[in-house]
Amino acid sequence: MNVFLSRPKGEILSFKCILSLSIQCLMEIFIITLLSVLLTFCFVLGLLVYSLIKRLKKERVLFDGISESIFDYKVVWTEDLSEIRFGSELEKLLLNCGIKPDKNYILSVFGGEMLNSEAGLSLCVNALRKSGVISEYFSAEGTSGLIQWKSISFTGRDGKVRIYSLGRDISEETVSRKVSEQLREGLMEEFKYMQDAEANAQAGVFAFISEGETIFIRTTAKFCAMFGFEYTDTFTLEQLYSLMKRENMLEIQRSIACFLSGKDDKLYIETMIKTATGKYRSFTIQCRYNRGVTDYRYIRTGLIFDTTSSRMNREASFKDSQREPITGLYNRNGFILEGRNFLDRCRENGAGAVLVCLQVTRLTKISLLFGIEVSDTLARLYADTLSRLLGENSVIGKVGAEDYVLLFECCDKDDVEKLMRKISIVVENYCNNDVLPSVLKEQSSFIAGACFYDGNDTISSLYNKASVTLFSGSRFDGKICCYFDAGVEKKVSGRDIVEHEIGEALKLGELELYYQPKIGIETGEIVGAEALMRWNHKTQGLIMPGEFIHIAEEMGIITKIDEWGMLQACVQNKIWQEKGYCPIKISVNMSQAQLYQTDVVASVKNVLEESGIDAKYLEVELTETMAMIDIDRTISVLNSLKKLGVSISMDDFGTGYSSLSSLKILPIDLLKIDRSLVYDIETNKTARHITKAIVDLGKAMDLTLLAEGVENNAQRDILKDLGCDIIQGFLYSKPQPAAIIERSFLIPASERKTAVIK
Repeated sequence: MNVFLSRPKGEILSFKCILSLSIQCLMEIFIITLLSVLLTFCFVLGLLVYSLIKRLKKERVLFDGISESIFDYKVVWTEDLSEIRFGSELEKLLLNCGIKPDKNYILSVFGGEMLNSEAGLSLCVNALRKSGVISEYFSAEGTSGLIQWKSISFTGRDGKVRIYSLGRDISEETVSRKVSEQLREGLMEEFKYMQDAEANAQAGVFAFISEGETIFIRTTAKFCAMFGFEYTDTFTLEQLYSLMKRENMLEIQRSIACFLSGKDDKLYIETMIKTATGKYRSFTIQCRYNRGVTDYRYIRTGLIFDTTSSRMNREASFKDSQREPITGLYNRNGFILEGRNFLDRCRENGAGAVLVCLQVTRLTKISLLFGIEVSDTLARLYADTLSRLLGENSVIGKVGAEDYVLLFECCDKDDVEKLMRKISIVVENYCNNDVLPSVLKEQSSFIAGACFYDGNDTISSLYNKASVTLFSGSRFDGKICCYFDAGVEKKVSGRDIVEHEIGEALKLGELELYYQPKIGIETGEIVGAEALMRWNHKTQGLIMPGEFIHIAEEMGIITKIDEWGMLQACVQNKIWQEKGYCPIKISVNMSQAQLYQTDVVASVKNVLEESGIDAKYLEVELTETMAMIDIDRTISVLNSLKKLGVSISMDDFGTGYSSLSSLKILPIDLLKIDRSLVYDIETNKTARHITKAIVDLGKAMDLTLLAEGVENNAQRDILKDLGCDIIQGFLYSKPQPAAIIERSFLIPASERKTAVIK
């Protein structure tokens, strides 16, 4: 170009010059084009490098995001541990656990046996090789956990190898897995136990399985064989119910429902199930609820036992426990149970029934006099007689030492009377044989009370009515047995009043003492008095001791009444002495409970001290039967009372078969001849002879003799001739309040008309 510019105007260029200029121009264009292409290539290459760098950065961010979303913890470190970058969650966890996030933590997790950081490459290789290693942590809150690590490596542009270690917290998974494994192992052990039990015992294994609302029973061959069925692996719960007896079905269904719903962890039922033979057998079902195992959460495993034999043995043992051992008759519990079944049959058949309470009088005394072997023999004779006369369609029980109870079909009083007479005749014939002493013929009589079944009474109410009738005292003339009626029912209600209010009688001041004078047979003057209890009830009026003393004994409060009565008698006697009357001796009846209480002597001593009376003016009365129950104890107590100065008298002597040996060993001062001998002493020579023998025996032993129940002068004169010292009875006075006794007997005869009782 410069050539063209330098040439002068008008000069014509030669061809050679033109060619040279053209070549030069082409070269310049080529150079310019080449430079443009190079610039364009560099630009495109720059774009590509920039794009690659941006993409790599994006991929790293994406990797970090993915790793953080999948894994819980992250740490990036170089092979020489010169660079370590902990993720925020891991750093927070380590600081909470008191661990410094540095290379020592990397070494502790991935180093294993390597203890220094200089083996960088080895550490990297070890981390990659141990991908899956688990580390443990303990937080400041006391919790612990496990982290499972995965590691990968990258080589950076700077040539350094970087390891990405990513951790996942597997604490909950580990615990869950351990629990599952333990439960599975427990379940396998349980099934093994079930299989062993099935193999070694008479038991079948089964399981309840819930599938929706249907309950199936998975069985075993042994399970099906116990019922005599062909083996089937499952059947429904309703099918099992259909084989069970209807009795207690609601209770069984309720128990199984509570178990299947998870309300109860265990199930135990006894039931009767029909077998393939059509007969019912007794089975016991025991189940457990397997909780918490995911695969088995609906399974309830169990065992079923055939308990027919053991149930029969148990029932036989139960029946034996309901029998009285001496006679083999039902005891009280056995009679009530069997009697209930008997009344049910009578109700279904429309048959009448009667329950008779029968008491063999003085059977206990026979045992004391002749020994327990004799009374046992007599008891068995009664049992054999009753069983033979009543037959199989009856229930017979021995419910006490002297008490029998009979339940049999009957609706007529005459039939009952005939049966009672047969029993009396047979028993008397037994007593006349050589086995028992002939005297038992008089001793072994009985009394009976009966109640007819009206279709509504329970066995307990029927028994109570007959029992109360037995002791009611309402006898029909010429009848061996008395019967429950409106009059007896009234007495029963009276007994209820006594039972409910006797405990409050002392507090309310309703009890008082009456006194019956004892008269010297030679002088006709009072020498003593017997204190007798009375109850002035606010609505019932005067209640005699025969109606409430025995109830007080049953209720265990008789000792309090006895102590109160003894104190009142001594206080009253002291008052009479202070008034200047001639001193007399007051006798007080002692109950069996008071005699055998541990502190009876101390109790009597306290009464004497509190009342201020001299002990010689107190006399304690007890019966021979009561004294002979524990003769050693009785002798000890009586000797202690004698040391205090208290007199002792034996009441009711001469009733039945009195033991003469008791007179020899008991320290008594006075012997009371029973009113049963005095009653017909005018006409009965035997009574006079017995009375004479008792008087002579008493005189020989230096005892004072008193006859009770004297009602007329003829009896008094006979007793005087026989040698009695003291008499007591309606001839002189019935029991009277203290004021009347004072006015009629203690005030001198010359002053009685003008005396004013204060």
